[in-house]
Amino acid sequence: MELNLKATRVFNENYKATERFVVNQGGTGSSKSYSLAQLFIVKAQQTQGKVFSIVRKSMPTLRATAMRDFFNILQGLGVYNEENHNKTENIYTMHGNEIEFFGLDEPQKVRSRRRDYLWINEANELSQESFRQLNMRTNEQLFMDFNPSDEFHWIYDDVLTRKDARLIVSTYKDNPFLPKEVIKEIEHFRELDPNYWNIYGLGQRGVSSVRIYTTWELIDSLPEGEVVYGLDFGWNHPTALTRVVLKDDDVYTQEVIYESYITNQDLIKKMNDIGIDKDTYMFADSAEPQRIEEIKKAGYNIYPADKDVKKGIDTIKSRRLFVDKASTNAIKELKSYSWKTKDDRVLDEPVKIRDDFVDSLRYAVHSYMNKPKKAKAYTTKPF
Repeated sequence: MELNLKATRVFNENYKATERFVVNQGGTGSSKSYSLAQLFIVKAQQTQGKVFSIVRKSMPTLRATAMRDFFNILQGLGVYNEENHNKTENIYTMHGNEIEFFGLDEPQKVRSRRRDYLWINEANELSQESFRQLNMRTNEQLFMDFNPSDEFHWIYDDVLTRKDARLIVSTYKDNPFLPKEVIKEIEHFRELDPNYWNIYGLGQRGVSSVRIYTTWELIDSLPEGEVVYGLDFGWNHPTALTRVVLKDDDVYTQEVIYESYITNQDLIKKMNDIGIDKDTYMFADSAEPQRIEEIKKAGYNIYPADKDVKKGIDTIKSRRLFVDKASTNAIKELKSYSWKTKDDRVLDEPVKIRDDFVDSLRYAVHSYMNKPKKAKAYTTKPF
C-alpha cells in the first residue's frame, strides 16, 4: 500500500539515512518527532518480521507525545486497525511487524528482548547507561531526537563521535505545516532570550549559562531507592553531609548535616544520633584521608570520592534532579553555583564559593555510579 504522506525535509533526510545512529537535533516545531513517527510507519510497511521500539524516559510522556503522533498518523492515513492494537502491552502489529512502546520507568523492558529499529524520543532525557543498554539490544538502526539545550551531553560525546553516526539539524522553517501562531511564538524569543532562541528557534547547541544547575525541582520528601551519602569536609566553611536517593535514573537529595567548626568526633556522633545505616555507601573528599580513616574505624562504609569535577557535574546533569524543599542551604548553593568566566567566555571550571553541598552531592552521585563492579549496593529507606 502506498502511503500519502505530508512529509518534510526532515522525513526525507531520515528516510535516506543508512548510518546506524541517526541523530535529530532540532528546535521547537521542526517536525523531527512527527517525521520519525512517519518514518517508522513507512518502514513497517516496507518490511516484515521486524521489531520496532519507540521509547522515552517515562511512559506517560511517551503516550502524550510520540505515541499520540504515531496513532494520529495511522488514523489520518486510514490504515489504523484496532484489532492490531494491544493496548495492554502497548504493542501495535503492522504488516507482520511489531511496534512496541515503552518508557524507561519500565526497567525490565530496557534489558529485555532485542529489536531491529529503535527510536528514542527526547533522547537528552535519558542517562548514558540507559542509552548503552538500548543500543546493545538494537540490531539495525537507532534514531533519536532532542532539543539541544545542553552544551555538554553524552549524545555529543558517545554518539556523534562515532563514524557510523549522522546528524540532522532542523528548525521550525523546515516544517511548512506549522501554524502561523506557533511560528510567531517561536520568533518571539529572537530578541527576548538569545540562548533560548538559539536552541529552540535555530536548533543549535546551547551555550551554558553561567549557572551550572539550571533545572531541578523541589519535593516534600525523598522516595525509597538506592541510598548513598556524600561528605565534604570543612571547618571555617561548612562540613556538608548529603543524602542521595537514586531511583529510575533520577537523583533525589537532601542535606543531612551542614555545619561549620565541627570535629570528626562530633561528626561521627551526629551520624550515630541520626541513625545512618553504616552499611550504606558514603563517599568523602579524598583530600582528607585521615578523617576518612577515622570514620571508617567508627564502622561506616566510607570511601574516597572520585573528584573529577567536570565529569561529576555531567553525571548529575544527565539526570533529573529533585531536592528536598526543607534543605535550605542546598537550595541556596544550587541557585548560586556557577561557572568561571574569562573574556566573556564560560569556562569548564566552577567558581569555588559556596560549594559544600554541591561538592558532596557530586561525590555521592558520580562516585557511586563509577564504583568498582564487585562493590555491593545497598537499598535502604530514606529517613
